[in-house]
Amino acid sequence: MSDEQDSLNCFIVPLMEHHLLVPQPAVAEVVTQQFMREVPGAPPWLTGVVEWRNEQVPVVSVETLMGGQPEPRNRLQRMLVLHGLEQLPGLTYYALQVRGIPHPLKLRAQDLEASPDGSGTDATVAQRVRASGVTCLIPALEHIEGLLQEHLQRL
Repeated sequence: MSDEQDSLNCFIVPLMEHHLLVPQPAVAEVVTQQFMREVPGAPPWLTGVVEWRNEQVPVVSVETLMGGQPEPRNRLQRMLVLHGLEQLPGLTYYALQVRGIPHPLKLRAQDLEASPDGSGTDATVAQRVRASGVTCLIPALEHIEGLLQEHLQRL
């Protein structure tokens, strides 16, 4: 097999306290928004909704979902818009709130090491790994999408 077939394009995405490792095919776009509409009655991890390409896209704070403090509101919010992988009704896209600029990375299996912490301590994290020398969380996107669908139906 060639190196192209054995590798996956990914992003290392900085959050406030952690880094995420997200496969590039799951990412629709990295955007910076000036306006995020709050969702009354939403849990703290559902930080709001943004309009993106004429779609209303819910925004999730992964760190708040993992039990961290809600992120302070800034005038500009950077988000990673993701394709809804589970193809849930009404959830074509959603966004993860991020802090810095995602760094593209081509990964092969041998470039990943299991982190000493191993798997996630909650259902939001599928695995903790070291990629390119950075400790990263691989988010359980199907879990996040399920929570989003559940909470958006209640609102």
